[in-house]
Order: sequence, then C-alpha cells, then structure tokens
Amino acid sequence: MKLLGFVILVLFGAVFLTHLALDNPGYVLIAFTPWSIEMSLAVFAGLLLAGSAALYALWQLLLRLWRTPREVERWRALRRNRRAREALIGGLVGLAEGNWVKAEKQLLTGVRDGEHPLLNHLASAVCAQQQGLTEKRDEYLAQAYRATPEARLAIGMIQAQLQYAARQYERALATLTELRVFAPRHPYVLNRLARLYRALRDWESLANLIPELRRRHALAAEEIGALELEAHRELLRLTPPASAADVLKRAWNAVPEALRLHPELIALYARHLIAQGEMDACEALLSTAIERNWSGELVRLYGEVRAANPAAQFETAEAWLQLKSDDPDLLLCLGRLAQHNQLSAKARIYLERCAARNGPVECYTELSALLETLGERDRALEYCRRALARHTAAPAASETAARAAS
Repeated sequence: MKLLGFVILVLFGAVFLTHLALDNPGYVLIAFTPWSIEMSLAVFAGLLLAGSAALYALWQLLLRLWRTPREVERWRALRRNRRAREALIGGLVGLAEGNWVKAEKQLLTGVRDGEHPLLNHLASAVCAQQQGLTEKRDEYLAQAYRATPEARLAIGMIQAQLQYAARQYERALATLTELRVFAPRHPYVLNRLARLYRALRDWESLANLIPELRRRHALAAEEIGALELEAHRELLRLTPPASAADVLKRAWNAVPEALRLHPELIALYARHLIAQGEMDACEALLSTAIERNWSGELVRLYGEVRAANPAAQFETAEAWLQLKSDDPDLLLCLGRLAQHNQLSAKARIYLERCAARNGPVECYTELSALLETLGERDRALEYCRRALARHTAAPAASETAARAAS
C-alpha cells in the first residue's frame, strides 16, 4: 500500500514538473572558451539526475568489490562455526550415549573453529577417562586451561571430580587444595574436600573442615552433622598410646560440646579410660551420662568399671532400678557389680533375672562362670549352652535380615 502511494506521488510530481517545463522551459548556458553549451533547464536536470545515479551506482560497485573478500571470509567463518557447533552437539550426544570414541572424535573435530572450545576440551577429558586414558585426560584439561584461563575454577573442579572418580585420591586432594587457595570460600570446593577427606579416612582434616562447611552451607545440615559424628567417632576409635591419659583427654576435648552427649562417643571414650585404668574418671563420666540420657550400652559399660569405691558404685546402679526395674542391661550391670562387691547371692539373682528376660549374651556367660564357682556345674553347663546357641543364632539372624532388606 505504501509502495502504491509512493508511485502515485512520483507520477504526479513528474506530470507537474513536465507541465512546468513546457510552460517555462528556461535554459542553461555552459561556457568553456572557446566552446559553449546551451540547453533547456529540463534537459539539464535530467542529465544531472542521470549522472548522479550513474556515479552512485559506480560507487556502490567499487564498494562491493572492496568488501567482497571480507564477506567471503565471513561466510566461510560462519560455515566453520556451524560445523563446529554441529560437531559439539554430536559429541555431547555421543557422550550421553556412552559412545566414548565417537564422541571424542567429534569433539576434537569442532574444537578449533568452535565458539566454546572449553566445552570441547572438558567433554573430551571425560571421554578419555571413560576409556581409561588418564594421561590423555590430563592433556585435554591442560588444553582447556590454555584456551580459557579465566575458567580456572570450573576446569579445576572437573579435574578433581574426574580424579576422584578414577580413585586418584592424592591427586584429587592436590587439585582441591590449590582450588581452595584460589577460592577459599567456595561452597562446592569445600563440599568436594569433605567427601575426599572421608574417602581418604583423614578424619582429623574432616573434623577441622566441619565449621567451614557449616558457615558456607556447603552441605545439608543433616549431612554435616553425620560427617562430624563419623569423624570424631573414628578419631576416638584410634587407640592412644598406653598410659597416655593426656593424649586421650585432648582427643576428647576436641570433640564439640554437643557431641560429648552422644552415647556412642561416650562409650568409645569410656572404653579407652577403662583400658588405661582411669576407672574413677570413667565411673563419673558414665554415671552422669546415664542419668542425663539412658543408654543400654553405657549401662553395660558401667558394670565393667572397677572404681575405687565399688560399694558406692553398686548403690548408684541399684538406685536406677526405681526407673528401669526390668531393664536387661541394668540387670547385667548389677550382676557384674555385685560380683565385684563379692555379693554372689545378689549377683546370681540379677543375672538370672537378666537371662529370664533374654538379656545380652554376656549375662549367660557371666551366670555360667558364677554357677561354676558355686559348684553347680550342671546349671553352669546349661547356661553355657544357651550362650553358645545365642552366639550361633546371631549371625543367622543378621543374614536373614540382610536378605529381607535386599
């Protein structure tokens, strides 16, 4: 519609100018001594317009000829980029399909002319690792860094993950250590470090990393708590040197205040105290922990402590009967403490009550040994058989539970 209006306007303009030229043609005189040219104004205007159009067309032609090599090169570059992009997509598809050789070949085809050579190099490194070519993988990663040095963090993270997946834990640790210097607060670097320390069983480093994990929210709160518990549990499981009470105390003091209430950690610390002969300290620790939070494991351990005042220890344990009169763990504990106080009659009563409630296997062996000392060999043998039956039944029950879970 606009074009039609323009054409009509031009036609009207031409008619108007023609009419004007016929009424008053005018003239133009161009003198070049000794020549002169005289023509009507309309003819001069027509020649002027034609000449201008010819000059403009010539200028455009020369300009197009000047730009032709650059336009051709641009077309070729676009073509190469399109092919590189297609090669990258094909390589990524092959990588997703698990066709490592084909994917690597396609990725390398497009790496030179591609818009994102970093992606080609990183994907090629993954393909190389999947083929077991770790040296080739490292070369691709080095090429990625040379091509895009500003992506150091991303390349380092991929490198660390590939090394971790290849079980090259020491090399992964070196990579992550460098990245932590470069980006000390990066949550994902801390995340990978935590998992690597766990794989290396470097519990001390993992325990030291926990506060930073919490500050940077590098893991879910529940997972951080589980890692913290595991780290300190494994540290406490390490057997300290004999008679090294100071070493053991420092290890316990390194445990966060909240975890010192955990029954499992208290049990580990208590066993070390018993092994080192720190019986009074162990008795105070266990009695406080049991009164704060009842634990069958801690109660059983309390019965193994040989404090300097066994009578007071026995009274403490008997006081718990008011709350846990039928608890098998407490009955076993009282049976042991009664024997330590040379109260054989009471020990027999508590151990028999424990056995009647299918208490721990230890109550059968303790009762068997007690009856042997009392001369009741037949009954001692019976409890010994029951203890053996319980020992035999325990692995079978575990295997059945495992099958049911699977």
